[in-house]
Formats: sequence, C-alpha cells, structure tokens
Amino acid sequence: MTNLWIEEFEKLSISEQNMFRKCVNNILAKTFIISETYDDTTGMMKYNPEYRFIDRNFEIINTYLTYAGWNLLKDRNLGVIYIESEYEYNRLHLNSLTTLFIYTLRLLYDEEREKLTLRSTIPVTTYDVVSRLMTFNTLKKKPSDKDLSDTFKLLSRFNIIQKLSGEWIEPDCKFIIFPSILMVLPNDSIGRIFSSIEEYSALEAQPNSGDFNGIDEADVYEIDEADDTEPDVIRGEENQ
Repeated sequence: MTNLWIEEFEKLSISEQNMFRKCVNNILAKTFIISETYDDTTGMMKYNPEYRFIDRNFEIINTYLTYAGWNLLKDRNLGVIYIESEYEYNRLHLNSLTTLFIYTLRLLYDEEREKLTLRSTIPVTTYDVVSRLMTFNTLKKKPSDKDLSDTFKLLSRFNIIQKLSGEWIEPDCKFIIFPSILMVLPNDSIGRIFSSIEEYSALEAQPNSGDFNGIDEADVYEIDEADDTEPDVIRGEENQ
C-alpha cells in the first residue's frame, strides 16, 4: 500500500503536491475544513479551495493520515471535512465555560437553521451568545472580556466560528457559526450538558446547597488536535 500511495502522490503536479502539504498541515492544526468561508476582501462567502482539493483527493490524503493514526471524514451535505484521532491523548480538554459557549452556539445554530434551511452557516452576534449564556444559572455573572475574547479565539482557531466584523468583546461583533458545531457537540452530548445545567439550577434553589462546580468534566467535549501546545485560554482555577 505504501508504494501505491507514493505512486498516486507522484502523479500530482508540483503545485498540487504543495497544496497537499498545505491542506494536511491545516487540517491537523484546525481539525475542521469548511467548504465556504468569509472573505474579508470581498465581504462575501467564498468556496474554500482547500476543501475542494481535499474532497477531490480524499483517498490519497486519508491513506497518508491513516499511517499517523488519523481518520479523515467528510459530510458533503454540511460541507465539512474533519479528522478524528485513534489515540486518546490527541485531545484538547475544554473547561466548563468553553463547553457552555459551545452548548450556546449549538442552540443558536439549531434555532436559526430552522429559519434559514438553505444555509449551513448561521450569523450571530456576541450579544446573542452572551444574553443566552446569562440565562444559565451556572454563571454567576457575565464572562469577563478576557474570557470572551479567549474563548471566541479558541473556537475560531478550530473553524467552529469565524468573525465577520468588530471585536470579539463588542456586543455587536458579528460572526458566523459553521456546521462543524454539529460535530463538536453531537445530539447525544446535548442532553448530558442540559442535565448538568438542570442539576445546578435545582441545587441553587435549595438553601445551604453548597458549591457546585458547573458542568462535570465527563461532559466536556474534547476536540481532536495534532498540536500538543496548550492554547492561550483560561483553563479553570489554575490560571485565574
């Protein structure tokens, strides 16, 4: 199989081989490659050439990644190509606040998708996210500007959201939610997070209920990533 893979790779032109390297590096760094992304220069959505290249050369790229313990997957209906690791240690552990952000984004995505059935990307604002976050009793107060900025940047890094205009901490900052949110937080995980929020709400209603640490670690979703460098985000009590 190795010889066959090399033969297929060598059939590519020099520019295609360079594109191959670029696409492999990007999907290992970002986990998700989206079919359409926002172009700052035109102010419009445009087709992603990396998505097109990976889709066209799916088998050869998948074979290459398989040697390193990665599985390449795609959903053409949603326009998402992504990777999953065969090993547990290639995981990014998300804290409770980040998980609440993802949960909120998934709720907003589902609600708006029902109205805009022809679109796979959903536009929202920072205000939309924060106002929904504040409906959860797990938060005592509005997240700090640093928490907002760091969390949004982290999710943007993995092609879960993309900023359109403004600064992340501004209420009217506009960004889009990519359909990759459906892979990050699948249906069976939504119920577990909802149960954790309900549990906290019930405890809050009881006098002298004691402290509750929010979402249980078992409910925190883990994103596959090849880069083992810790991103610069708030991670629980140790960084506060």
